[in-house]
Amino acid sequence: MGAGASGRSGYTELSADTFEVKDLTRRTQLIDEQLLKDRVAARRQIKILLLGGPESGKSTVFKQMKIIHMNGFTELDIINYRYLVHSNAALGLSQLIHGCKLLGIAIDLAKNEDLQRFMSYYMKVNPSEVELAAEMGATMKRIYKSVPVQQCLKRQHEIELLDSAVYFLDALDRITSFDYAPCQQDVLRTRIATTGIHEMEFSYKMVTLRLIDVGGQKSEQRKWIHCFDNVNGVLFISCISSYNQYLHDNEETINRLKYGMTLFQRIANNKCFGKKTAIILFLNKIDIFKEKLAVVPLTTCFPDYKGKNSYESAADYIEAKFLKLFDEKEGSGKQIYSHLTNATDTKNIDRVFESCMDVVFKLSMEKVGFM
Repeated sequence: MGAGASGRSGYTELSADTFEVKDLTRRTQLIDEQLLKDRVAARRQIKILLLGGPESGKSTVFKQMKIIHMNGFTELDIINYRYLVHSNAALGLSQLIHGCKLLGIAIDLAKNEDLQRFMSYYMKVNPSEVELAAEMGATMKRIYKSVPVQQCLKRQHEIELLDSAVYFLDALDRITSFDYAPCQQDVLRTRIATTGIHEMEFSYKMVTLRLIDVGGQKSEQRKWIHCFDNVNGVLFISCISSYNQYLHDNEETINRLKYGMTLFQRIANNKCFGKKTAIILFLNKIDIFKEKLAVVPLTTCFPDYKGKNSYESAADYIEAKFLKLFDEKEGSGKQIYSHLTNATDTKNIDRVFESCMDVVFKLSMEKVGFM
């Protein structure tokens, strides 16, 4: 009886051990399966940050992605952009009027009824609620076509002027018509300061691409670091045409292009981004850059520049300046990829973005062990 009991006890202990081993094996299998799923999921989701200084054009790139990959804008979007188009047109005209005064071009507000009517309206209205009727559009057009304002326009690179000002002011009849609805190019040309964090997700070549646009204003930049985890690529946008423009931060005046270089240096050498994170530089607004070079030499910003004042030579020089800011030793094997872009040109952005994603995909697959 005792021997029988002892045999039964031994059998029970053996069974418990067997079940324990089987359970451990099963748990190991589940962990391995989950790790594989995580690797596959990581491969199928790509996180891209859009970073850059104010008015660099990064939000225009963000809008381009919506056009190219998400079927564009909704009817509600279009209605809201109508207000923004009107606001940008009014801002552009007010900047030209102010520019006349700065440049010493005679323009008499007291004796010009059109000027009085426009400025009276513009000074009272909330910038986000500007709505221009056809009558106000006609008033603005007369001011815009006036001799003083046209003289100022010829010297536009000497004043602060919205990039899209001429585009919208040339279209005043169209954009102030009763049934006006912004077209795709109108939407791309609108400008408003990005605040906060904006995200979109879309399918791209069998993966889910998560694109994050973070405000470029100095007050917004402290939010950047909160987005740095698990990043596959950084698109840093800098405005190449801003070499003669300035930011006014409290009492400090900073050259916009050099400010962009400082920001890029911080991002390119940031240790949060490993060698498998693609760092891609967009030197943006090449269309404006080409026009500006004809009247504003690059030596305005870089006195040591000895090359020709041609687009190719000047662009190569600025690109080299940016790339020299990347410390390869600090970068721990990272590489920088650069492109010259025009963010309002959908074909240009589509082509460049595809090239960028080839790099991002390659590095991302290496990161999760598929290459």
